[in-house]
Amino acid sequence: MRIRATPLLVTLAVCVLPRTAAAVCLLNDYSVRAEYDRSAAVVTGHVISERFVGESGGYYEGVVYIVNIDVVYHGNMSGRIEIFSENSSGRFPMQRHERYVLFVYSETGRLMVDNCGNSGPLPEKADVLRALKDIATPKRGGQNPNSPLHADAVFGRAGERDR
Repeated sequence: MRIRATPLLVTLAVCVLPRTAAAVCLLNDYSVRAEYDRSAAVVTGHVISERFVGESGGYYEGVVYIVNIDVVYHGNMSGRIEIFSENSSGRFPMQRHERYVLFVYSETGRLMVDNCGNSGPLPEKADVLRALKDIATPKRGGQNPNSPLHADAVFGRAGERDR
């Protein structure tokens, strides 16, 4: 009797006792290029502060991180931004004074980061930074950027050449 009850008790404990849920990554493509294309912004920055926020607007409680942007690879963000991280299996925890590469998206007025993607602490994301530099660097084409006409256009003398 005791041997037969053990599997039942283990099954019951697994079903009833609280546990940490695993995050579910729903998208098929988490390549740097795909995440870059669907992000509102891609930046590197460092966390300067954090504040806890209560449940509201359909979100669980969580943390709002204030991030000072260092480099923008995509999007029109600058200065400081607020990144919300919900206290759920999808949270993206960050540490104060640490630098991160962040693929930022906007959901119902909040900026967030997908914990399944390529965002993370900079020391661990050297390969992501290399890919970002390739993606974000404008491809040279058309006129030679070193030609006199190009240089004149840069200085506001489009089409004029020294005679």
